[in-house]
Amino acid sequence: MTTVTSSAHRRVMVVDDSADLAESLAAAIDMLGFSVRTATDGTTAIASMASWRPEIVFLDLTMPDMSGLDVLRMVRLADWGRDMIMIAMTGWSSDAERDHALAAGFDVFVEKPFDLDMLRLLLAPFHADHAAD
Repeated sequence: MTTVTSSAHRRVMVVDDSADLAESLAAAIDMLGFSVRTATDGTTAIASMASWRPEIVFLDLTMPDMSGLDVLRMVRLADWGRDMIMIAMTGWSSDAERDHALAAGFDVFVEKPFDLDMLRLLLAPFHADHAAD
């Protein structure tokens, strides 16, 4: 797990079994002014979310140890995880997969890869400059 230090108040977690993708997405999120941590497996992600309490989580749907849906279910069962903004990420998108992820409790569904403009758009409502502390 990596921690990138930022002066921002908003916390974002990136969970993806591809460490390179997680780190590059985390770097872009940090550049946008957020505090960010990464995890490359579901078990580590859940433990980190329980202690660090991110407000927004980018979560890969297909990981080898636990699927993103399994992680989502466990997080949503915890009092601390009910209000997190959960963003499903996948490289294998279909309408059925999107509908299933949203019905399961994800707030947003995005296809990988996505660019910096899409990332800005996703995070704009949560930026520290625009959010009340």
